[in-house]
Amino acid sequence: MVVHCFRSPRPARDGVKFLALIALTAATACSSGSTPAPTGSPSASAKPATTITVTMKEYSLALSPAHAAAGTVTFVVDNAGAVAHALTVAGPGVSDAHTSTVPPGGKTRLTVTLQAGSYELWCPIGNHRELGMDTRLQVGGNSPASQAPGSAAATATATGQ
Repeated sequence: MVVHCFRSPRPARDGVKFLALIALTAATACSSGSTPAPTGSPSASAKPATTITVTMKEYSLALSPAHAAAGTVTFVVDNAGAVAHALTVAGPGVSDAHTSTVPPGGKTRLTVTLQAGSYELWCPIGNHRELGMDTRLQVGGNSPASQAPGSAAATATATGQ
């Protein structure tokens, strides 16, 4: 006895259609020329925080860069000296922003929200300020529109590294 198996050509056609659909989808996705924006990305109007390196040694403070735009500023405080130092920042709306004592060779960070104006930075340890560890930082405009004048809070956050 001979048994004949007949297969319907339909499954083969469905498979070809499916592969063609996948190929078309892939080609369309690759040729669109645009990349979707990642979710949670900052808007074009969001301004990155400014970082200023403060190098401390006996008996001077060096800022790099020596200016900033209004907004959030993070001071990266590097004690390149042989004795302990600290950093205090005071100016418009900021009166009690300071780091803890930084040992020789140590680093810390201090983040402060600054408005336009002139700020004084100094080492509050002993007589270091009188010996020359005192400088000024000029902060320009470009403050966030939502920040009312005089509201530049000292959101001082010091962290050791």
